[in-house]
Amino acid sequence: ENLNSIIRMMRDEDRWLWILGDDHCWSNPTLIELLGTLDDHPEIDILVPLVVKRNPPWHLVLYREANIVADDGTPLFHPIPWEDVPDTGVFPVDAAGSAGMLIRREVLDEMGDPWFYSTKDLKGRGVALNEDVTFCTRARHEHGFTVYATSDSTMGHIGIYNVRPLKRDGRWGALTEFASPEDQFREIFMPAETAVPAVA
Repeated sequence: ENLNSIIRMMRDEDRWLWILGDDHCWSNPTLIELLGTLDDHPEIDILVPLVVKRNPPWHLVLYREANIVADDGTPLFHPIPWEDVPDTGVFPVDAAGSAGMLIRREVLDEMGDPWFYSTKDLKGRGVALNEDVTFCTRARHEHGFTVYATSDSTMGHIGIYNVRPLKRDGRWGALTEFASPEDQFREIFMPAETAVPAVA
């Protein structure tokens, strides 16, 4: 409901909504990069940077609809595998977490209040249809909007550590940044195949 309250406060001249949370970590160019991508791709309505889940397993918070549905026909979702992420550029996704999500104003105007709410709790059978996944699903299925991710922008997600996607030596993986007990800053890079278990 907090996010819905913020959207209600948008001014008529506001053209985008950029969603940031208190557990997100970004660099100054991130918003400029995302806005530039939207300018270059008018076909994109909702755009997200690469973000990983803040706690293990560190999979991307980008999702595809699974080939199975819940008993009532609701689609289930699975994380997009790291190996499906291109080296650069944009690619379509079925749903995404809202971390760093940039939304065109037209999307919000057409979808109407409330924009974000949860519809299902399907943990154990697939990704739960939390408010982020529900928003993307409604935008795509009910209103025909597009949801894309870009490999050219990443954001950190603060949980146990500050963890963010990174490509190193030609492989995507999760880079965790943390302070040791001796208060020395350390980094650990985990290639995708070791950081994320296979999804059935």
